[in-house]
Amino acid sequence: MAKVKGFKGIRYNKNKIENISDVIAPPYDVINQEQQELLYSMHDKNIIKIDLNKTEGDAKYVEASKLLNEWINNEILIQEDKESIYPYYQKFDFKGKNYERIGIVALVKLCDFNEKVILPHEQTFSGPKADRLKLMDSCKTNISPIFGVYDNSDNLIEEIVHRFIESNKPIMEAKSLDGILNKIWKIDDENILSQITQLFTSKEILIADGHHRYETSLNYSKKNNNEEAGYVMFYLTGTIQDGLLINPTHRVLNEIENSAEITKKVTSSFITEPWSGDMNEEQLEADEFFYIDIQNQSKLKCKIKESDLQNFYSMSVYAVQEKIIDSFKNNYSSVGHFKSLDDAKSSISSESIGLILPKFIPSDIMKVVLNNDKMPQKSTYFYPKVATGLLLNKLY
Repeated sequence: MAKVKGFKGIRYNKNKIENISDVIAPPYDVINQEQQELLYSMHDKNIIKIDLNKTEGDAKYVEASKLLNEWINNEILIQEDKESIYPYYQKFDFKGKNYERIGIVALVKLCDFNEKVILPHEQTFSGPKADRLKLMDSCKTNISPIFGVYDNSDNLIEEIVHRFIESNKPIMEAKSLDGILNKIWKIDDENILSQITQLFTSKEILIADGHHRYETSLNYSKKNNNEEAGYVMFYLTGTIQDGLLINPTHRVLNEIENSAEITKKVTSSFITEPWSGDMNEEQLEADEFFYIDIQNQSKLKCKIKESDLQNFYSMSVYAVQEKIIDSFKNNYSSVGHFKSLDDAKSSISSESIGLILPKFIPSDIMKVVLNNDKMPQKSTYFYPKVATGLLLNKLY
C-alpha cells in the first residue's frame, strides 16, 4: 500500500562543519522564541535559519531560500550521488530510564487521506499550512522529515536495518539540545533498498508528527506536477519498541467559575475515588485520568463508565474533552496544554482545574483513525522528536 523509496539526501559537509550538533534543531513547531535565539547563536549555518528564519514578514522565505542555495553552492550542504535509505538511531533518557529507537529516513509517495494509506490522527489549521507552503514554494526542498509509524509486528524491516548498522559505520552523529544522541547510516545497495521498499507495500503509515507539513506537501504536489514533488521525506519507525513514547498533553482550565459545579458533574459522570498520593501518567490506564480541584479540596482518580467506553474509544482524552472541557466551556477563560507533567502540576492553582491524562499506545490511536475519526486537539506528544537538519530532500 505505502510506496517507499530512497533519495539523494542533502546533508551537512563534515569537511566544512566540524560538529554537526551545532547545526541541527528541533522541529520548527516545538521551538519557542528563546530556543530560536539560542539556535541562531550556536552556529551561523544552523538549519534554524532556513526552517524558522526570523526575518520579518514574507521576506523570511526569500532569505531562507537564499541561504539554502548559498550553502549548497559553497558545499556547506552536499548531495549524495546515489539514492539511499537512511537508518536513524536515537538513544535518550526519559524519567531516569534509558531508551533506544531505530527507524529509517526515506521518501513516501503522497496519497490523499481517503486512500487509507497515509493516516492522520489530528486536526490541522490553516495558519501553519500557509507558512509551510510559502517556505516550500521558496526553497523547493523538504527541510525536515515527517514522523510516521507503521506496524512492525513481523519485524522484517528491523532485521534488515539492524544487520546493516551492525556491520557499517554511521555517516553522521550529533546530539540534540536536550542531549539525545542521533546517528545516521546510509544504505545505497540496490538489493537492500528493494527489500525494504517491497516490505512497505503491505503497510499503512500513521502520521505521528507533521500533519501540517504532510498536507502542505500534498498541496505543493498538486501545484507542481513533477516526480520529485509527488514524494515527501519521512522518518519511519515501528510501533512495537520501547523507544516509541507517546506521552499525553495535560490540560489546565484557567480562571474557573463555579468549580464545585464541575466537580459535582465529574463525580456523577465518571467512576471516581479520592486520591492523596503522587499523580503521574504511569499510574493511569488509557480510560483513566486525575482530576484536581484545589478550591474544593478535591483530588480524584477518575475512570470512564463501562456504558461510555465505546463512545470514547476507551480513552479518557475523549471523555475529558466532551464531558468537561466542552460541557463547561463557559466556566473558564482558557485551556492550558502541557507536555510536561511537572509544568502542568505547577500551573494548577485555586483558580484552575487540572486534568492529568494517561500515556497512549499506537494501537489505540490506529483504532480511531481507521474509524475515520481524529483525536482531540493537542492530544499526543510523540517523544523524542526527530532532529531537523540531518537530511534534506530536493523537490526539483
